[in-house]
Amino acid sequence: MELHISMIPSPDDPPWLSAAYQSGLRELGSTLRADGLEVREVGAHASAGADALSGEWSVELGAVRGPALGAPVGSWLQVRRGRAVRLTVGKIEADVRTVDELLCVIKAAKLYQDAAESDS
Repeated sequence: MELHISMIPSPDDPPWLSAAYQSGLRELGSTLRADGLEVREVGAHASAGADALSGEWSVELGAVRGPALGAPVGSWLQVRRGRAVRLTVGKIEADVRTVDELLCVIKAAKLYQDAAESDS
């Protein structure tokens, strides 16, 4: 089961295609990969150019370890007040604004995955 991660910018963030915002997304993606997660970029916008990141990634839920996701995503959230992250697993979708909320949703999603697998 995949965990879909969507970064939701603050109203005070620079425009999505700006160098500053894209740099933050690149740094986040690199950090997630450096922490050992096999993330893949999703939701790319072809009209924005090949180098533009969408701020959306997918990762296998079973591979997610709280600290590997919580630390980099938490850092991104703290840079600017009003940022959020939308997490989607199956039919569960939640917007989180803190690392504690993020870890809570991941825990619930793993329970959902376990229940779905035991029903199969």
